[in-house]
Parts: sequence; C-alpha cells; structure tokens
Amino acid sequence: MAKQDRVGITIRRTAGEVKRYRIWKKIVPAGILLAALILIIGYVVSVLYMKFGSFTVSVNKLDGLKYALTLSESPDFKTYTSRLNADISEEVTNIDGKTLPNWLANVDGEHNGDNYVAYTFYCKNMGQKTVTYSYEMYIANMTYEVEKAVRVRLYVDEFIHDGKNDIHFADYAYARTDGVEGPEPGTIAFQSGNTIVKDYIEHFMPGDITQYTVVIWLEGPDPDCVDKIIGGEFKVDMLMEVVRDEEEGTDVKSPGIRSAALQPFLLKKVWEPA
Repeated sequence: MAKQDRVGITIRRTAGEVKRYRIWKKIVPAGILLAALILIIGYVVSVLYMKFGSFTVSVNKLDGLKYALTLSESPDFKTYTSRLNADISEEVTNIDGKTLPNWLANVDGEHNGDNYVAYTFYCKNMGQKTVTYSYEMYIANMTYEVEKAVRVRLYVDEFIHDGKNDIHFADYAYARTDGVEGPEPGTIAFQSGNTIVKDYIEHFMPGDITQYTVVIWLEGPDPDCVDKIIGGEFKVDMLMEVVRDEEEGTDVKSPGIRSAALQPFLLKKVWEPA
C-alpha cells in the first residue's frame, strides 16, 4: 500500500496581525466586564426605587334614591362617576416625610411629586337621606415586610360645602419594631391587623361633599427601611359605605357591597441607600 504524503502547513502572522490580536485579546474581556458592570449598576439602581400602580376609586350604590354616594376629582361635580382611575405609576426613592410640601390637599386629582404619590378626590351624597358613612383604609397585600417602612398620610375635609376649613390629616405607620411600645414618632399606628384607619362621617346630608387626599411614600429614616425589603409589594385599598340612616335612626345593612373603593398603589423593589 502506498504511503499517503503528509503536507505540513505553517501559519505565519504578520506583525500587524499579531498586534491586532493582542489588542482584541485585551478589549474583549474588558468589554464583557463593562457590560456586566452596566447590568449590575442597572439592577442596583432599579432596587433603589419603589414602583406604584394606580388609584382606582369606585362606587356601588346601596339604593339608587335613598343612599347614593358618587365620586369626582373636582369639588364642583360637573362630571361625576361611580369609578375613578388615576394612572399614577411612579418610581420614587425613599424620603424624609418632613420634606413633603404643605399644599398637597390643595390640588385636585393626581399630583405626584418626585418621591411621593398624591391623589385628591371627592365623595358626595347624591341620595335623599342624611347618613353616616364609614371610610376604611387597609392593606390588601404586602410582602417582604415592606409595610414596616411605608407611610400613609390621609387628609380629610368633612364638609367642604359650608365654606369652612374642616380639613385635618394624620400620618399612619406600622407599629414600632425596635422594642419600644407605641407608634413611630409623629404617626398613628395602623389601627388593627391590616387596617390602617377606619373612621366615620356623621350627619352627611344630601349635597354634602367630603374631600380626601391620600399621600404615600417610603420613610427613609425609618429603621425598617433596609435592604431586606427589596422586591417587596404593598397594596392599599380604601373602602367607603353607608352604615346608618340618621333620619330613620336605623342601621343600613349592606349585603356585602361597599359604597366606594380605593386601590391606591402597588409598591415594588425598595431599598434605603447607604
């Protein structure tokens, strides 16, 4: 059998090719490292922020004539509806609540700031009876204990039709977790369980209007505003319902129907910067 000739192949590179090869050998790893660094920075930035969803306010009438609450973003109620929606999807970092402006209850509808969510709306008695109705704000969903660092401010002006300034507000927070009894400084502790606050508007006559402003932010100085709440979610609902007919002196039995519902926001990816 004849032997197969073997041909030796020698690859020669010019000095220029060698130089370019060495340069690429340095650039490619550096590029990969830079891309990875950009991704890491992007992730870190994303977890420095919290994301809010939207407000949804809706009304279900107990009785179309006797008990009728309706909603509007304007106190003149030129337009009113059984459902309000405000697209308030925001990304905000934590702040000190002391830096919030003092005019938050003076602007109608959605008026978010750089680092907080704010929404003002109105509830009107369009029915025929003087009633008592309740408003209740509660936590609908929470993860990663993010609720421990959240603040909720609620402004209420009970009877804006009479020209008087009856507005008052309070800041609500999760009870302290540092072993000290009582609420966080300057706040009222969440009322019970998942309920933030529940209160009543009495003597609500036909034509009366109540103004509500809800402000929500992440309190940076709170000791619980730490990196363990990264990825946490926080959702709040606010419900209103007629509970008493004051003219007849009888309680109103709601068959599982609420008069108004508010779903302020969904909070995700939060962290307090070092």
